[in-house]
This record gives sequence, C-alpha cells and structure tokens, in this order.
Amino acid sequence: MGGERQNTPESNGFLRRFFKDGNYLQVIRVILLILLIVLGFVVSVSAVRLGTLAVIMTSSAAFMLIFSMVMKIFVMGSFQRKLAWYVLDSLLLIVLTFFSSWQVSIVFNTSYCYIIYALVLSEFYLSAPTLRDNFIMFAVNLAAYTVIYATNAVMNNEFQSAFDISSEYVLALILLTLHFVMFNFAMTVSRKNKQIEQNLKKLEDSRNELLHAYEKLEEATLIEERNRIAKEIHDTAGHTLTTVIMQTEAAKMAVEKDPEEAKRRITAANIQAKNCLEELRLSVHLLSGRRENTTFKDYLEGILEETADGTYLTVRSKIDDIELTAEAERFIANTLREGISNGIRHGLSTAFFFELKDMGTYVEMLLSDNGCGIDMAEFKEGFGLSGMRAKAESMGGMIQFSSEKGEGFEIRLSIPGKYKTAKEMGEADSNEN
Repeated sequence: MGGERQNTPESNGFLRRFFKDGNYLQVIRVILLILLIVLGFVVSVSAVRLGTLAVIMTSSAAFMLIFSMVMKIFVMGSFQRKLAWYVLDSLLLIVLTFFSSWQVSIVFNTSYCYIIYALVLSEFYLSAPTLRDNFIMFAVNLAAYTVIYATNAVMNNEFQSAFDISSEYVLALILLTLHFVMFNFAMTVSRKNKQIEQNLKKLEDSRNELLHAYEKLEEATLIEERNRIAKEIHDTAGHTLTTVIMQTEAAKMAVEKDPEEAKRRITAANIQAKNCLEELRLSVHLLSGRRENTTFKDYLEGILEETADGTYLTVRSKIDDIELTAEAERFIANTLREGISNGIRHGLSTAFFFELKDMGTYVEMLLSDNGCGIDMAEFKEGFGLSGMRAKAESMGGMIQFSSEKGEGFEIRLSIPGKYKTAKEMGEADSNEN
C-alpha cells in the first residue's frame, strides 16, 4: 500500500544498533526530564495559594531539580561526577516537599511530591553501579519524605492520626517502594543481559583467536611433517640407492670369478631397490594425505612377499593384527626392510623369521635370520642400525641387536602401547573387563 510505511533493513539495523549501544537509557532520562518539568510546573502553580514564600521556595527548588537533571543527563558523564548533584537533589526534594505543603495539611490534602521523588530517583537508579547504592538513596529519600510528612503533621496538630488514616503517606510509601523494586529489577535484568552479551562476545573473540591459533599450529605442524618426510625420503633413498650401486658394481666384478656371490649381490640390490621404491611410494601417500585401504598386518605381509618373490629367500612370519599410529607403523616397516637388507648384504642370509606381537603395554617386533652372524665384541652399529636405535629411544622404546658367529643376527624392538590407535586401546580395555 502507498500509505503504509515498511521497515527497511537499514531502519531495523539502526534500531538494533541504537538499543545495543545503550542509547535507550539516555532516551529514558530525557523522558524523565520532560515529566519532571511538567510536575515541577504543576507543583509551583499549586503553591501560589500558599503565599509568596512558598511560591519562591517551591519554584526555586523545582527549577534547581530540573537544572540538576539537565546537568546529569547532558554534562556529567560518570556516576562519580554526578554524586554532588545527587546530594543536592536530596536537599532540594526536602525543600520542595516542605514548602509545597506550607501551612497546609499534608495529611488530608493530595500532593504530587512523591512522584517527583520517583522521577529523581529513577535517574539515580539508571546511573548507580550497584543495587546497594540504589537502596541507600531510596532509604535516605524515603526517610526524608517521612520526616517532612511527620513535621507537617506536628505543625498542624495531626501527628496522632497522621500515620493511621492518611492515604497520602500510604500511597507515597507504596509507590516509592514498588518503584524501587520494579525499577531495580528491570535494571538488574538489563545489566545482566548486557554482561551476558559482553561475555558471549569475549567468548566468541576467544574462540576466533583459538581457531586462528589452531590453524597456524596446524599449518606449522603440516609444514614440519612434510619437511620431516622430505628429509627422510632424501636420507633413505640416497642411502639405499648408494647401496644398490655398490651391490651392482660388486656383482659386476664377481660375475666371472664367483657367480654365486654375484647372484647374492644382485638379489640384495634388487631387494634394496624394491624397498626404496616402496618407501618413496609410502612417503608420497603421506604427503598427499592418503592412506592405503589395507591393514598394517597386510602391509607387512606385502613387504615380506615382495622380499621372497622371485628370490631364493625363505621368509616366515607371525603377525598380530594391530593398528598403530602412522609414525609407529612407518618405523616398524622401515626397521623390517633395513633388517632384511642388512641380513642379505652383511650376513649372507637365506631365511628370515619376522614376528610382531601385541603385549598389552607395549608392542614387540622380532626379526631374525640364518646369516653368518658376528662377534658382538667386534660389532659396530652402522648408519641404519644407529638410526633405528635413535628413533626407538625418541619414541620411549628400546631396541636390541644380538648375534653370534654362525648363528645369524637378531633385532628385537619394543615400543610403548600408547602408539596403538584409539580403536586398539578400546578393544584392549574391553578384553580386560
């Protein structure tokens, strides 16, 4: 309709901002000021019949109350700066109440002074920071009104019946008390809502900061993990390919003099190359964030099958179906590959036994071969074995190397059970219960 006025999003947004910023309190103060001007004029006009002194004192008190309200609303900002004006208000209310009933019975006549009390107290309630301050101001002014009322009753010889039959005092008492209770209840609710809004805003800001920090941490962790994998690819691939080159060179030199030795060298180089390829493939999967749809047990068995496939090697295994963290699975797989490669190259092994057991509080890996073995008194850990030990210790586990001349070589690795996944831990707890 052409005559209808629609609420636009802009106007609604303005209203929300207006009330959100607390400007509605200023509007209430202005309304109180207007009402005070009207009531002050009414009381001043009513005092005309009481004589010149009553008119002067009543009008002056009303004007000063209005001026005080203007100063508090438009000039004085903080509650502390308004305190002197509140003291002046209490004195002016006493003067106004006393002279507006000058030589007239307040007991049997209607007065509007208690309404002016309510208006002045309303502005105080809006500004005071605590309920205790409001109660003190209410009690002081109610006591002042009671004293003026009793003084007037004494002056008119009505004290005996003043507090028994006067509807004026009872009405003032009820109005001021209800005004105090309802106004302060509304202000308490308003302040609590404002405090809740502020707390929610702080919580939202804190949440946003935490999300931002988490994103930064996640990004830093991702970069660190990628750098670690890249370094591991470099170290592992470089070491493995160097070994493959050395093995093929040695095989080339021995192919005519010792064909069996050349065959072993080529087999070892082939296994090393396969392991290197598998390592690179796994690293690429980790970098791309993908995980193969196989269990860890199947993955280990795949490594063993690739080792034995097309070679003279014999491999037996006993593997528990355990799911570990990516770090732990990667470490065990690398240890298995390195152990097999070392057994072939250094121990001339033709058979291997691999075992992975879930011991509850820890996971144990065993790899043994039938190689020529070594005297442990002469044993020195090379690059691969020392790397295994450092990694095991960094994870809170331990690794042992044992061997004897002609008795093969054995690697025994233990890592804490905390590296089992949540699913594995839950199943273990269920079994215990």
